[in-house]
Amino acid sequence: MEALALWISNYAIALWALVLIVALVCGDFLWRRARRHRLATTGKRDYLALEPGTAAALLAVFGGVFGLLFWAVWTHSALTRFDAALALDLHHNLSPEVLQGVVVFTWLGDPQLVTVSALIVALLLALRRQWRLFIPWGVGLGGMVASNDVVKRFMQRARPFNGHGFITETGFSFPSGHAAGSLVFFGLLAYLLLRQCLPRHHRDTVAVAVALVTLIGFSRVMLQVHYLSDVLAGYALGACWLVIAMALAEQLRRGAPTS
Repeated sequence: MEALALWISNYAIALWALVLIVALVCGDFLWRRARRHRLATTGKRDYLALEPGTAAALLAVFGGVFGLLFWAVWTHSALTRFDAALALDLHHNLSPEVLQGVVVFTWLGDPQLVTVSALIVALLLALRRQWRLFIPWGVGLGGMVASNDVVKRFMQRARPFNGHGFITETGFSFPSGHAAGSLVFFGLLAYLLLRQCLPRHHRDTVAVAVALVTLIGFSRVMLQVHYLSDVLAGYALGACWLVIAMALAEQLRRGAPTS
C-alpha cells in the first residue's frame, strides 16, 4: 500500500490528467450509447429520458459504492491506511507551484460559489414557472447538502493536512462536499442545458460538466484537504442525488398534461 501511494504521489499530475481523459472518454461513450439506444428502441432522440428501472439500478450501484466506502472508513480498513500514506506522500512531493495551480480548480467547487449559482438558477426557473425542473433542482441539491452534513457529523473523520498555506478547511472530512456538490450542481445544470439547448451543443455540454466535476473533486486530494476515499464517497453520494433529481424530473415531465 505504501509503495503504491508513493508511486501515485510521484506521478500525481500525470495521473490526474489521465483520470480526466478517462472521465471524458467514458462520459462521451455513455452519451453516445444512450443516444443510440434510445433511438434504436423507441425511434426517438430523447436520450435524456431516465426510466424508473434504470434509475433504481443506478441508485443501487452508487448507494452500494457509498456503503462500501463508508464501511471501509468506519472500520479503519486497509483503505484508510492507504489514504493516510497517499496524503502524506503528496504532502512531501508536491511543490508549492503545483499546489498554487491546483487551488484554481478547487475554487470552482467552492460551497459559497455553488450556493449562489444554485440560487440564481432556482430563481430563473421559478421566474419562468418551470416547476417541473425547479422541484428536482431543489430536491437534488438540498438532499445532497443535508445528507452530506449528516454523514460528516456521524463519521467525524479528521482532515489530512491544513499546513501548506494554500487552502485551509475546517469541519470533518468524509465525504467530500466539493465532490458531491460539484457532481450534483454541474450534473443537474448540464441536464437543464441539454433540455434547452440545440442537439449540436449537447456533446460539449456533457464534456464540460464531466471535466469540471473531475477536476474539482480530485483537486481536493491533491491539496491534501481530503483523503481519496472522501472524494470517491462524495462522488457516490452526489451520484445518488443526481439520479434521484433526474428521475423526479422525468416523472414530472411524463405526468405533464399534453396540449
